[in-house]
Amino acid sequence: MDQNLIQLAEKTLIFLKKNSWSSLEINDVYSFSKLNKKKFEGKIKRKIDLINNIISFFDHKLIKDSKNIEQSSSKDMIFELIMLRFDILQNYRKQILNIYNSIKSKPQTIVMMLPSFLESMIMMAKISNISLKGIKGSIKIKGLLIIYFSSFLVWSRDNTSSLEKTMMSLDKYLNQAEKLLKVVGK
Repeated sequence: MDQNLIQLAEKTLIFLKKNSWSSLEINDVYSFSKLNKKKFEGKIKRKIDLINNIISFFDHKLIKDSKNIEQSSSKDMIFELIMLRFDILQNYRKQILNIYNSIKSKPQTIVMMLPSFLESMIMMAKISNISLKGIKGSIKIKGLLIIYFSSFLVWSRDNTSSLEKTMMSLDKYLNQAEKLLKVVGK
């Protein structure tokens, strides 16, 4: 990830500690961050671009942090990666919930975020050695996206320090998906 985009994501998240997403304007972030707007021409034009940049920033952090994950079964690795992502999100919990609460009733915004989230799921699947070939691969990615969003909803309400509710729900969803894949695979 480009260093300028990393800085912009970090500054946007800092800005969101004290400011609401709904009232944010892109120029507010540029003014606050003291980053040259020209460096982002063609990349960051709308607020949705800021969200997608933050998603890419979390992917960047996840890739760096995932180097410490022990190789194991695909299911265990995907569990570890998603929980690692939630650990990253936890560091920015207030800001993420700020964005989420502002956009949860705006399906058009969520749809515009889907390509970035699909890229995230593909990246995690590849790290976990999950085959993405053919129709079955497409089903796996879409299922992984559903599992991630379902777990995110639990995370958004999980006030435990160890995120145990999130872990339990993620484990349950992955077990259900594994059973479904066995049925589909036959």
